[in-house]
Order: sequence, then C-alpha cells, then structure tokens
Amino acid sequence: MAAYLIAEEGPLSGLVIRFEDGEEWVLGRDPDESGQVLEDPMVSRKHVICRLTPEGYLLENLSAVNPATQNGKVITEPVLLREGDIIQVGSTFFHFTETEPASHESSPQDFTDEPFFEEPNTSSFDLPNTDQGHWMLKVISGPNTGAEFNIETDHVYIVGKDPNVCDIVFQDLSVSRQHARLTSDAEGIISIEDLGSRNGVLVNGELINDRKVLLSQDLIALGTTSFLIIDRLETRETIFSPLSYPAAIPLPPSSLETEESEAPLAQESPARAHDWKDLVIPKKHVAIATVFGVLVLVVFLSMFALFSSKPIQVPEKHPTVLIQEALSPFPEVQFSWSGDSGKLFLVGHVLTDVDHQKLTYILNEMPFVHSVEDNVVIDEYVWQNMNALLATNPEWKAVTIHSPVPGKFVMRGYLQTLDQAQALQDYMNRQFPYLDRLDNQVVIESNLNAQIQGILAAKGYNNVTFQLSNGELVLSGTADQDQEENFMQLAEAFKTLQGIRMVKNFVVMSLDSTRTDISTKYQITGASMKDGQSYSVVVNGKILTRGDLLDGMMITSIEPNMVLLEKDGLKFKINYNLQ
Repeated sequence: MAAYLIAEEGPLSGLVIRFEDGEEWVLGRDPDESGQVLEDPMVSRKHVICRLTPEGYLLENLSAVNPATQNGKVITEPVLLREGDIIQVGSTFFHFTETEPASHESSPQDFTDEPFFEEPNTSSFDLPNTDQGHWMLKVISGPNTGAEFNIETDHVYIVGKDPNVCDIVFQDLSVSRQHARLTSDAEGIISIEDLGSRNGVLVNGELINDRKVLLSQDLIALGTTSFLIIDRLETRETIFSPLSYPAAIPLPPSSLETEESEAPLAQESPARAHDWKDLVIPKKHVAIATVFGVLVLVVFLSMFALFSSKPIQVPEKHPTVLIQEALSPFPEVQFSWSGDSGKLFLVGHVLTDVDHQKLTYILNEMPFVHSVEDNVVIDEYVWQNMNALLATNPEWKAVTIHSPVPGKFVMRGYLQTLDQAQALQDYMNRQFPYLDRLDNQVVIESNLNAQIQGILAAKGYNNVTFQLSNGELVLSGTADQDQEENFMQLAEAFKTLQGIRMVKNFVVMSLDSTRTDISTKYQITGASMKDGQSYSVVVNGKILTRGDLLDGMMITSIEPNMVLLEKDGLKFKINYNLQ
C-alpha cells in the first residue's frame, strides 16, 4: 500500500509525493541525488530520506542547515510517520497520509495550460443560513468575500480552513487549519479567541492574546480574510423629511388682522393700475438702461464662456500597463499576464522579504488579478543560507556573501592559498544556484603577498618588511630619510590594491650620515651612465649594478659620486671620483 506527502502550504503547495515503488526515497534539491526534486531555495541538496520498514514509514533528516520538522519538532533521529503528521521540508508543509488523495489534489505537473475560470465554491461551508439568529457574520474581504453565516445562541464555532474540523471554513492560505474559536453564550454575548494560529486574530486592527468580547460592527481579520459581526436585533434609526402643507398651518391672530386691514387697500389698487401709462420716460434714461443691459449681457456671456467646459475623458489603462506601473519599484521582477483567466505569472528577484510582502500586497489590491503564480526569489534568504553553509568550513570563515541590489550577489573575503580558492570555487559551482549573478571578489593572500614584495623590491626598499592578515598590511623596517616623501606615496598606493583594507606604517627613516664609509676597502675604477645617471660601476674589477651583492652587502643605489649599500639593517657607502 502506498503512502503520500501532500504539500498544503508553501511554494510547493499542491505537490503530491508518492511512496510506492521501492523501499527508500530521497527528497532534496539536487536532481542527481534525489528521487523527488523540490524546487525550493531553502531545501538542501539531500534534505530527507524516507524508508519503508516493517513498523511503517521512517523519515530521517539529512540537512544540518535547515532540518526538517515533524509536527513542529525538529527531527534529530529517524521518526515513524503516522496518519495526519505535518512535515516541514524547507518552506513547504506536507501532510502525511496512507489514503490515496482525490484527483484534484494531484501535483502541479498534471495541470494543462488551458485557461482557468474560477467558480465560487460554497460546498465547504457547513453552516445553514435558513434560521435567522441573533448575530450574523459577513465576509467583506478575502477569497470568500460576500459570504454570510448565522451565529446561533449558545453555540461554539471553530473557524479555520480544515473542512473536517472547522464549523466555518475559509479557503484562504493565510488562515490556519484551526485559526480561532467563536463563542455565542446563552445570553447572546459573542466572543472570539485565538487558537495559536500563525497570523493571529485582529479585532479592529489590534492583535488579541486572550478572549475578546465582540460588539456589533466589529471588524475581525484572520490573515487576508476580514469579516464583520452584525447584530440583527440592533435598533436602526430612519431619517425622513415630512412635507409641509401651508394650508394646514394655522395663522396667528395678528396675521389675520393684518390681512383684513389690507383688504380695503387692495380694492383701491385697480383704480390706480392705469397710472403708469400716463408717465413720460426721458430718452436719456432709456439710453442709459439700454447700454447697461447690453453690458450686463456681455458680462454674462463672457463669464459663461469662461467657466463652461467639456468633461475630460480619462482613458482607462490596460491591465498590463497597470501591472508594469505596480512592478516599477522592482526592476528585476518580470511578469506574464493572461487576461482570459486573470492569472499572473511572476519571476525574478527582490532584495528582502519586506519587498516581497510589499509586492504581494500591491498585486492583491488589483481587482482583475484572480491568481498569482509567484516564483520570485528573495535574495536575502539565498545569501543567508549560503553564509550558514560556508561557516561550516573553518578555511572559509572569512568569506561571506551579500546582495547589494536585487538579482546580484557579491562574495568577499580572504583565503590564504590558491588551493583554498579552488576548493571554494568548486563548492560554489555545486551549491550556489545563481552563478551567473555572482561576483567573486575573494582575495588570495599568497598572491597579494607576492605583489607587495615585488613592488617594494622594484622601488629599492629592501630593508622594509611587511605582514598581511585579513586585509591589514603592516609595514616595518628602515628607509633613507631623503626618500621619505616617495615612501609615503607608496604607502598610500598600497591602500588602492584590491584586498587591502588598512595600512599601518611603522618604517623608521634614517639619515645618510649614519652610513659607514668603506671607501678605503673598495676602489671604484669605472662607471657607466644611462639617462644622466650612473647605471653600473666597476668595484675591485667587478661590474656591479643596483641589486647586486658585494661581500654580502646589497647595492641599493648608485649615485654620481657615491654607491649606497645595506646589510642586515646596517647602511654603508663607497665614495668615488673618476675625474
């Protein structure tokens, strides 16, 4: 009989691993050494091994950096798998079962490329909505937006995503299997408490730790799913504006008396109605009124033309343009958009987990995006994992990896020999999945020592010694005082060499007067010139140049009238005059 590991949460969600053929199965990231390849940067090359024994299926952890867990406990020795165990491998949580899963739980490789049309699924909600209870739960955001549930008095409800255990089921990956407990007591008081969920329970934006009594219109958030608690019996006010009937409003007595007193005057007005016809209006007044009317008309037309405008038609942007604008802060992330199914495919790199959460939040706010296939790599997790692996080798403890920008990795540090550098390069070729994005800036101290020694010898500082350790260069010894300025420039030039972090100069400058004159012991009979300076001299019949040895003394400089020599920190000179 076969056994199965079903991925329920994480980047490999939906993957089904079958333990059927054989008696031993290896799970990991390396396709050459693993029977089941897990495409997850947090999974080791060989992460776990499962064996079939007479007692059952034994699972053994093979990863020292990111060990697998069983029901939240790290696996330190082979453990016997039981029905319902939760196994974490890398960033994915698997459910162990010996019951063959349904066909809709097959691995992602079994899906075709046909357009996907999401249909609402209400079969997983077990609460009937026929009875009207005191309280009602209404989902306002998340995968189950619009769903309503009646909360009956004196009942306890388990809220989560496990349809076999929970009374209220949310199809949301951010909701735990048993997320919260909702209680409605006999007095109609409703409360909620967290059952140790991963994302917690927020009431009106505040994370709760203990049981919280809820009121009407309280907003509860479980992961990305939010719902309101509504009291059906709550009194609601209705605001209305009554019509006024002037005929029905009684008038005060004073108003009646006023109307009666004005009645006689109204009877006299018809007698004077024709008096205005007898009036003579001056032409001057008529002209002024006409001009004023024309001015008023012009001003009115001008104001109307000034403030009249046509409505601006704002063109609606295509979803592809909106997605490009949303991804502009993430230049290393690329996408593919399917308008028919509303599915968005993402690949690329982001710098940190915070950037990935920001990217996910922006895409979730787009109403036309129904599902997202996220294959974005978080660089922070990659270099942290590699640094943990490098720290296991004592020879590589001075080497670290970091990511200055998304999609680019820089390896820096110090190694003593070329053999160590070659071993590190071979290890990175096997373990690091993004070699084309890796900039190797590791410094080999043996090469750097040879380079510094060559520079000092070429400049004639034979009495100057140095010591190099982890990028710190310490200079010591003696040099001529007349060469102090040149030596200080050379010390500054050492700081520009790759791999040099700091230069400490302890070189002592000595005067030429301290040189021992040995002119009486050696006779110079000839000298050759090059570019106006002495190039070689003939000492006691031997042709010598700078860098040659004379009785164990090294010639450090040949001046027009003097030859400078050094031996064991002591300085000598031979004066000569060929004229």
